[in-house]
Amino acid sequence: MEFTGGPRPPLTGSFPRSRGRGPVEQIGAASFRFSGETVRVLGLDWVGTRTDRFRGTVAFFAKTLGLPVGVRRRDFVRLDLPDSSVVEIFGPRDTDHQYFTTGPAVGFLVSDVGRARAELAERGVELLGPLGGDPGEVRWQHFRAPDGCVYEVVENPTRPLPGKPVGPLRITHLAWVGTRTSHYDATRSFFGRFLELELGEELPELVEYRLPSGASVEVFRPGTSLDHAHFSTGPVPGFGVEDIDVAVAALRTRKVPLLQSKLRDRGGWAHFRAPDGCVYEVKGPRRSTGRRPRPRFTRTIRRTAGTPSSRERV
Repeated sequence: MEFTGGPRPPLTGSFPRSRGRGPVEQIGAASFRFSGETVRVLGLDWVGTRTDRFRGTVAFFAKTLGLPVGVRRRDFVRLDLPDSSVVEIFGPRDTDHQYFTTGPAVGFLVSDVGRARAELAERGVELLGPLGGDPGEVRWQHFRAPDGCVYEVVENPTRPLPGKPVGPLRITHLAWVGTRTSHYDATRSFFGRFLELELGEELPELVEYRLPSGASVEVFRPGTSLDHAHFSTGPVPGFGVEDIDVAVAALRTRKVPLLQSKLRDRGGWAHFRAPDGCVYEVKGPRRSTGRRPRPRFTRTIRRTAGTPSSRERV
């Protein structure tokens, strides 16, 4: 499959997620209070994207990336990763979740989504839609973070053990998410003080948080030497791969343009644009050096210009 990257097309109509029902529910203002109990985040469990380019995006994830299709129906496809996390793609005729307008939405795995929802509401976080799912099964709640983007907390009590890597890129799990925002300080406080994610590294240009699963969250400050201007389509989800060299070779063989890459940095990583117009990442396993891990970006980072999105975040 040959793919030529391009900017994300303008969104028209409603592009909701099929997993839940109901209108947007706003609880409190977009202010964040940091006291008392906090949401316990365990890892990354889900990525969802909605797009006019539904067929091309499904073909990309299923054929180019080789993710197995778990569910397929009109304007909705679910693809399964070996660690039981999922990627869901929504087409233009889906009628739920009209707030999916900020690029890919990323789901944080928690042990109790009901408690997580209550804590989000108590702290004035904007909740989007009702609590989805049924008790004893996968349940989720969408919300908006200070970067203006949509995320979710999700409980998955039936999560099985990881399986074998899949596809030509040898994808194993969701390993990373990055966001670039002008609301840098508020977003950093949200992940660090409210969600209480473990601080990995902090530089003037970025901050990294680590999750118990081994995944990480990075927040980038615009206008710095490490600015990621191509992070203009919302949060960037990262797929963990068995071998970064194999993954990048597979992307190049399939003519998927790389926006930026560094293959010898902490296991290696590469950014690319999918047919939905959004930026994603493949990330190799961390290499153990016996030293404290350093931030994956350095001042000597190599850049390549990417096509800007038609829907820049502000």
